[in-house]
Amino acid sequence: MTRRGRPRHGDAQAMSEQDKQQQAHTLAGAPKMGWLCSYTPLEILLAAGFQPVRITGHTGAVQKADGLMHPNMCQFVRACLDAAVDGAYSTFEGAVFVNSCDAMRRLADAWRKYTDAKFVHMIDLPKGAGDADAAYLRNEFDKLRRALESAFGIDVTDPVIKQAVKLYNTSRSLYHEMNALRTDAPPRVSGREAWNMAGLFNNTPPAVWNQALKALLEQKRADAPPSVLARPRVILAGSPAHNPEFAGFVEDCGLDVVFEDMCTGSRFFDVSVGNAADPLLDLARGYLEKPPCARMMSMDKRAEAMIDRARAMGARGVVHHALKFCDTVLYDAPELKRRLEAAGLRTLFLEGDGTLGSMGQLKTRIQAFAEVLGGDL
Repeated sequence: MTRRGRPRHGDAQAMSEQDKQQQAHTLAGAPKMGWLCSYTPLEILLAAGFQPVRITGHTGAVQKADGLMHPNMCQFVRACLDAAVDGAYSTFEGAVFVNSCDAMRRLADAWRKYTDAKFVHMIDLPKGAGDADAAYLRNEFDKLRRALESAFGIDVTDPVIKQAVKLYNTSRSLYHEMNALRTDAPPRVSGREAWNMAGLFNNTPPAVWNQALKALLEQKRADAPPSVLARPRVILAGSPAHNPEFAGFVEDCGLDVVFEDMCTGSRFFDVSVGNAADPLLDLARGYLEKPPCARMMSMDKRAEAMIDRARAMGARGVVHHALKFCDTVLYDAPELKRRLEAAGLRTLFLEGDGTLGSMGQLKTRIQAFAEVLGGDL
């Protein structure tokens, strides 16, 4: 972020000393900008001087939001609005949405109407990953940059965006190092620990998070391998799960969670952003080329990526959890399950509302699935 009057574009432009100081990226006390979808370009938000913080709602019963939007929207969307109208995000400067589903579009409408957010922006995400799609998304990312500049009187320069890309690429590299420790048998990093690190990422400045993960990696590499009996290894998949106990809950049922193919797990970290002349085009290509979610309607790529990841992590099964009324994931589930099981991956499909009470009702099914997988060891 720079003051008005500085040139915004050009790879040859050197970063000023002011830019370098601003983009130390510790962002202690920086204004917060909310985000929800893993296709949100956090690099642009960071380059604009904000601390990106994920909006996660809550895991309790929805109270006020059911009177403000249709109750057949998924629990996650309603819980986010519920928390917002209760003031949970009143200190945020605004929120950035992606048209990931109809419920998310309605949430953006409700956010504009029922909150005092200074800035609400919607990114139109294409479904493909070709050159035309990347060019379209690059234009959407530029619209976000210009909207931030207009709303807050700032300039978001290419060099500063590149510095943010570099920082987040470090975050992604460290996350992959952590996942490499989960290939051990038993895993050196538990599913609960990995889930907690992903949750910490949502509300921590990236430079601070990087240091925290480096410390965890140093500790795990120095520790003796866990001396426990082998347990069935699974990956988690499905709808966003913002319950902080989700992965630990599954592990407490007798499974080792070795990967999370979810928006609240690996999806942000599976982005690979290059360093060419146009950072916005690099971002667009990186976000579109990551393993797709159900919203992208790319079953072949989605199933192939999940099967490859399960094999790489030594997983024997998949726990696929869908939120009630999460249409994209529910539409995707039957064919995805067929393909996973055809590849030799036993699959448990669960449906719930994401609350702690809902998870408790699923405990018996997960324990039974663990027994079935255990018999295959």
